[in-house]
Amino acid sequence: PRWFILHPVQHRLKPIYPHGYVSPESSASYVVMGWGILIIGGLVNGKPTRDVVFFDCYGHRWFPFASLKMPRASASAWLIGEKLYVFGGIGDDVAGSSNWAEVYNPETRSWELLSAVTPKMPFNIKQSALVMDETNAFHVLDQDGESSSFTPSKPLFVASGKTDSKPGFRDDWCVIGDVMFCRGDRGRILWCLPETLDWQEVKGLEELQHSCDITKLCRKSANIVIFWNAQPLGSESLELWSAEISLEYWRAGEREIWGKIERSGSLLRLDPPLTDSCSIKVLYANNVFAY
Repeated sequence: PRWFILHPVQHRLKPIYPHGYVSPESSASYVVMGWGILIIGGLVNGKPTRDVVFFDCYGHRWFPFASLKMPRASASAWLIGEKLYVFGGIGDDVAGSSNWAEVYNPETRSWELLSAVTPKMPFNIKQSALVMDETNAFHVLDQDGESSSFTPSKPLFVASGKTDSKPGFRDDWCVIGDVMFCRGDRGRILWCLPETLDWQEVKGLEELQHSCDITKLCRKSANIVIFWNAQPLGSESLELWSAEISLEYWRAGEREIWGKIERSGSLLRLDPPLTDSCSIKVLYANNVFAY
């Protein structure tokens, strides 16, 4: 994996050179903290790791962070209040209620195993999102499509009784206000309220469905940013494109959300020779206020 920064004027990706740091091959978790990003766990030489690294977005340097108690890959990690939580990401053969979650203690600068009470432990998290309300509820969807929420003040997992049972592909959950968004298939962006999981399509973006297959969706303040691969007509090059989309809620009193493309364009180009299966995969993207 390679790291990039988006040039604010040229709107092109500029590489950041790691100076000896080697990113996990895949399956790491990422959390914005302060002026940087934490890279948590992931696969190293095909095996989950306990390593955690802090990337300084201002100085473009990597620093060791306290190691996890358990090796983890594809975990869900969230900064909830002033505490950092990591859920799941360990194998079914070792997973249990006593080691499934960890919380970082800033006073001791170490991770502690968190014993969470729950009638059913969602060991294999398919999607997760944090709803910033008075409870700071952390919503998860397990491999069976069943939804649960975690309240850090308890700590307690509660099954919502809701099932994400609609057919279709849904990935990259994110929350803006009290609404969850995700990317669907065929270039669609979907939304729902966390308590219902009744996914609806964001309207006004029909041109996306004819021009791109979204490979990554993330939040940028109150807007959504999407990424996709494109090959210019008559060219053998491959480009990574992005679009920033603003949102209008409850238009004309109807329970619907409309999107508007504010900016779109090519961020990165790979020139031939390229393999037939070549693609540009965005693992993580976020805006960080480096000061």
